Amino acid sequence: MSFMKEVHKSSKGIWDDCMATPFVQEIKNGTLPMEKFKEYMIQDSIYLKHYARIFGKAIYCAATLKEIQLYYSALAFVTDTEAAVRLNYLKKFDMTDDDIELIAPYKENQNYIDFMVEIAEGSNSCEILMAILPCLMSYCYIFRIIAAEPIARDSPYWDFISDYATDDIDELYSQWYAYADEKCGELSTSEKQKLKDIFLKGSLLELDFWKMAYGRTAHE
Repeated sequence: MSFMKEVHKSSKGIWDDCMATPFVQEIKNGTLPMEKFKEYMIQDSIYLKHYARIFGKAIYCAATLKEIQLYYSALAFVTDTEAAVRLNYLKKFDMTDDDIELIAPYKENQNYIDFMVEIAEGSNSCEILMAILPCLMSYCYIFRIIAAEPIARDSPYWDFISDYATDDIDELYSQWYAYADEKCGELSTSEKQKLKDIFLKGSLLELDFWKMAYGRTAHE
């Protein structure tokens, strides 16, 4: 079994748990209260700023032009394709990215940000890669399945769902999967286990993020 198949196998159950959260199911069914989605979009905007910074560190540590191009392709999705839908929702909420700068991250979000920053500051390029990939790969996995259900097309959140269920994002997923296999597959057993643990931790933090909106009181 290839390295990334092992990584995927270890995290698939967590991604299924992400998909089963009330938040994601209500996005699919179109029953999620807009105020809940607003909270998510604000927190996601905070997260993505830091996520992009980690990509900057990864690009700095890249050894080849191919690596730089791959990181740039994913960063472009975050800052261009994904941002278009995100900014459109913020506009509906009468908000801008400048407003987001004044808002503190929730605890679950801050935990995820701290995890990525810690990996980026003290780790090698393979470890940074494993911290980055759970977000990209889990979203592709979850929303490709969600988008295939007929009810999702009638959801008011279809534009958000469909952003992660295109042929372009599938191709990006495949490129990153193959790249991670090539870059990390020949490492020692102990090194690969450390990378799997990082990826698994990132996937668990993804689950916390999806639970965030329904795991808080009105005053948090």
